[in-house]
Amino acid sequence: MIEYICIEDEEELKDNISDSGSKVVHMKREVNGYFIHVICCQFSDVKELENNWEELVTNVADIVQKKLKELIEIFNIYIIFFQVGIDEFVVDKIEQNKYSSRKLVINQKMPEDRDELKNIISRKLFELDIEKDNSKPKFVIKEMDFLNDSESENREFAMEQYIEKRAEGEYQ
Repeated sequence: MIEYICIEDEEELKDNISDSGSKVVHMKREVNGYFIHVICCQFSDVKELENNWEELVTNVADIVQKKLKELIEIFNIYIIFFQVGIDEFVVDKIEQNKYSSRKLVINQKMPEDRDELKNIISRKLFELDIEKDNSKPKFVIKEMDFLNDSESENREFAMEQYIEKRAEGEYQ
């Protein structure tokens, strides 16, 4: 398993957070000579998340990010919010927020077991499973399907016909 170092700054990261039942775990992982910081958090309920997530982000910027020296580390901070029953609108609002760090919302409880938590972090952030799509591109305009034709002579002729028909007003 990839080695993570746990940072004991939970109380500092929870500063000014009104939810006394919130949980915060800060870990870092070395990658190619620099560290990636991951802060995992769970609030008591969705309402507490909505009320406190921005404060946690501010605390991460102030307590973690501000102390980093390497530019690559400053831009590699992740906050993972674990919350059951979260609304997609709130997920989008959090994940699209650009301040300080990258954010991810996972609709499940944060595991108590650190190894299980590390596995989730690794799976969600570092184990990319990218599949190559070998299918031909699809065009929104069905009259332009000729662009998929691999024979350039046919494509050129089809383009000329398309332009002529557009000029005559046949395609709208």
